[in-house]
Amino acid sequence: MPPTKQRQASGAAAPFANRFPGSFVAVVGPSGAGKDSLLAIAAAALATDSTFFFPRRVVTRIALVDAEDHDSLTPAAFAAAEAAGAFCLTWSAHGLSYGLPAEISRRLEAGETVVANVSRAALRNAAERFSRLHIIEITAPRHLLVARIAARGRETPEEIDLRLRRQATLDVPESAEAVHRIHNDRAIDAAAAAFIAILLRVRAIAPEERPAERRG
Repeated sequence: MPPTKQRQASGAAAPFANRFPGSFVAVVGPSGAGKDSLLAIAAAALATDSTFFFPRRVVTRIALVDAEDHDSLTPAAFAAAEAAGAFCLTWSAHGLSYGLPAEISRRLEAGETVVANVSRAALRNAAERFSRLHIIEITAPRHLLVARIAARGRETPEEIDLRLRRQATLDVPESAEAVHRIHNDRAIDAAAAAFIAILLRVRAIAPEERPAERRG
């Protein structure tokens, strides 16, 4: 599946522009779209490929077994870790704090492709920190989103409705290299195959092929 939208970098350089040869792939989409499932399948399929890194998020919530893959910290411990420089990117959503490990910067500097579940509201900050940003948006019809969130057994129907209503819109930073979209509304295997194919194409893009680099 080719990128649905190609962006050319703006004239304003981000703080880390052109520093890291590796690409950061931000996986975004509404709750229930299947982001964690696709990430788990891709991480398993690419486990022997050292050029990919799938970091674990840190969240101020206990992870649900077999449903979520993240490390948990209390709000106080998260704040202390953030102050100590443990994260390269943090954001808040739904009353929780989220963080991605500082190790990501080293991985990108080594030329690896880093793939992580990120809030759409954090994309601007991601663009400031990561000089090569790709976005993969995972979507699904509302009725599937509702059913998938309800299956977690964590929220009431009213809370699910509120969660979906307050989802942020996709505001793509000008410096993003490309936006890719996957409609995860059928068998998970089909969406996973499309997801992995996009990751392989992103990895194949050499740093000198960046839109900003092609400008005179």
